[in-house]
Amino acid sequence: MREGLRLYFRMIGMQVRSEMQYRASFVAELVGNLLVTGLDFVMVAVLLMRFQAIGGWTLAEVVFLYGSSAVSFSLAELFVGTFDNFEQWVVRGDFDRVLLRPLPVIFQMLTGAFPLRRFGRLAQGTIALGVAFVLLKPVWNVGHWLFWGVMLAGGALFFMAIFVLGATLSFWSPQMHEVANIFTYGGQFMTSYPMHIYEAWLRSIFTFVIPLAFVNYYPALFLLGKPDPFGLPGWVSFLAPLIAVAAFRGAIAIWRVGVRHYQSTGS
Repeated sequence: MREGLRLYFRMIGMQVRSEMQYRASFVAELVGNLLVTGLDFVMVAVLLMRFQAIGGWTLAEVVFLYGSSAVSFSLAELFVGTFDNFEQWVVRGDFDRVLLRPLPVIFQMLTGAFPLRRFGRLAQGTIALGVAFVLLKPVWNVGHWLFWGVMLAGGALFFMAIFVLGATLSFWSPQMHEVANIFTYGGQFMTSYPMHIYEAWLRSIFTFVIPLAFVNYYPALFLLGKPDPFGLPGWVSFLAPLIAVAAFRGAIAIWRVGVRHYQSTGS
């Protein structure tokens, strides 16, 4: 285990040093990513400043949802490695080289990229959370703060599961990557707002089929002391980390099936 972690950090360190070879380009991409993703936050702020609330949630509460979702998603983007753009590996035949190396395939995928520019999204999500905490002034005990940390980590793990599933679809069709984007980038946008503002059929899909509601909505109900408008018991909020772990393990299991059925490009 210790050797595995040491090798992981060594591989990530190599990725970081590689990206930092061109510091001007890195800074430009980082700032650009921060500005582009920051527009989402500006849109949320302008919308709420105009209407004051969405579905009974105040500006501070929605910003809390938005910031939590953005931080979880940015962590998933950072640590998911090359699962994010795996369709290119299939098209170019690069995955064949991965299968020939004497390292676990999943380990190579997770350490194949560490895009520092995505710290821009992480920064704007952190800023949003800072604004939310200033406005909310939460009186939390240690348990609440720990649960909040678990919520962010669980959200990141859930988004990573979606990235892995999207990559697995590329074994059968690289064009399926765009379908996966609906549930990754689209999912991040959707979880930025209270789940109860959506139509009933959409809520049902993203609660019981693709449980994005557990990324931050149900944990936020507990942390913000809000009742569940759907009448589910309070303990449902604490299922979020378990669902995230189950989703990630399931995604890895499906990925392994895809690897077993992979046929080389022959190029």
